[in-house]
Parts: sequence; C-alpha cells; structure tokens
Amino acid sequence: MTAPTVDEHLAAALGAPVLGLERLTGGSSREVWAFESAGRRLILLSDPPGERRGGGAGFEAGVLRAVRAAGVAAPEPVAVVPGGLVLERLDGETVPRRILDGLTGGAAGARLARQCGEALGRLHTVDPSAVAGLPDEDRLVGYRASLDRLDPDRPVLELAYRWLLEHRPPHRRTTVVHGDFRLGNFVVGGDGLIGVLDWESAHRGDPLEDLGWIAVRSWRFRGPGVVGGFGDAGDFLDAYRAAAGVELPAGDFDWAVVLGTWIWAVGCLQQADRHLSGTTRSIDLALVGRRVVEVEHDLLELLR
Repeated sequence: MTAPTVDEHLAAALGAPVLGLERLTGGSSREVWAFESAGRRLILLSDPPGERRGGGAGFEAGVLRAVRAAGVAAPEPVAVVPGGLVLERLDGETVPRRILDGLTGGAAGARLARQCGEALGRLHTVDPSAVAGLPDEDRLVGYRASLDRLDPDRPVLELAYRWLLEHRPPHRRTTVVHGDFRLGNFVVGGDGLIGVLDWESAHRGDPLEDLGWIAVRSWRFRGPGVVGGFGDAGDFLDAYRAAAGVELPAGDFDWAVVLGTWIWAVGCLQQADRHLSGTTRSIDLALVGRRVVEVEHDLLELLR
C-alpha cells in the first residue's frame, strides 16, 4: 500500500476533495500551496521537512482569529492540518516590485500608507491575553544575544546598539506585535491593502518593533517612500494614532527605524549562519548574509 499523498492528507483533514493542488513560488521560510476544496480557493502553509517556524499552525490560527476580530485585514484560518495551516486565498499582488510599479502611483501610495497605519493600529489594540501561547519577546535583548554568539566584533552594530540603549523611549505599552510587518507580507489590489500575511512571528512586545520595521530601507525595495517604498511617514503615523487611540511622539518612530535596521543587520548574520552551519543549506540565505554590510551602511546614515 502506498503512503498517502499531500492532497489525500488535506482531503481527509478538510472532509472534502482537494483539487488543483499547486506549489506557488515565494515564501522564503515556508512552502505555499494553492488548491480548491468545497468550492473555496484556499492556501496551505507548511513548514519544510525538519523545520518548525514560530509557534506552529495552531498558534498562528489563534493569532489570525484574534486580529481579525479587531478589524485587521488578514486571511481567515480554515483548518489546522498535519504539518500546516489552511487559509482562505486572498486575491491580489504580493510581489513588492509589482506593487510599487503598478499599484502605488499617485494618490494610491498615500492611501496604502494610511491603510497600513490603520491595520497596525488596530493590531496594537488586541489584548495579548486573547492569543493563547503568545511568547514574550524583547528583540533588542534577543538579537543582542544572537549578535554576541554569531559575530560580536562588528563596530557599526555595537555603535548602533549603544545608541538604541541611550535613546530608548520610555516603555508605554505591551501589545501583540506582528514581527514582520512590511511590504512582501501584504496583499495589495486596486483599492489598496487587502490583507496582512505571515503571522508566524507574532509575539507580545513593544509595538515600536512593528512601527519601524516597515520603514527599514531594505524593505522599501528601492521605492522612494519612507514607508514601504510607497508612502509618507506622516500619513502612516496619523492613521496609526487614530486607529490605536494613542499619542506617539515623532522621536519614537525615528528610534524604531534604527531599531528595525539594527535587527535586520543581525538577522542577515542569522540567515548566513543557517546556511553555514548546515541547518538549511541555501544560496539565498548565503546571499542575504552578505548584505549585512549594506545594512550597516544604512545604520551609519541614520545615526550621522
């Protein structure tokens, strides 16, 4: 007797036939499959063999239910299945350069920046206790430990770290943090933001982590806008303040951009280590690792 195939596993878990199962390109950390079942167009997210990202499919489904209840545009979780999570498929564009080239011209970029600010503001109103298993994380602490382990003798990263400690804003709130809120994890259409993807890194932490990440230069994909390459910080922050119901000093955003850039620099070293250690042999990871010098240059520009 032959082993069950992926679609047979899915059909058994969903209680309905699976049609047109097709692996999609994209998804740097997980496999992404598209299919139809019971008249619905669906997506399967699955971890590569031997790897588990974040808290697992059940955890991510819980995050999605909580943020959707708060009005955040995100895909509906349909089922947790062996090895993955089934979501509704959102129709729109996810490739950053295609979004920047075709969906953010004129007033569309400002609208998308406001929509992203509103979505993030609503996310940061979610009670962290509403998400079972949500881990606590201070990325300034966690990534410092990674830097010390991987490559502590990097003067630019040490300089930026000390600046972050000296200028850190007073801690005001602990919220649900997306953990990777940026272009590349958005579905965008003709009317703007359709949904926010990739909730596997969600945690309980400082909302400034999310606020600065979207404006890291690497995540602008050569676009001119400070926010995601497509928008202005003023539009983004005004919409965020209104949706979150908080005051946000302008200096907090500036600090958050430095934080995000420093985190990404350490993240490049982590990606390289995954390849060099043999954990995940990948030319893509190796290439990302080499980009750390570019991100160090961005830090020097921010700190001068």
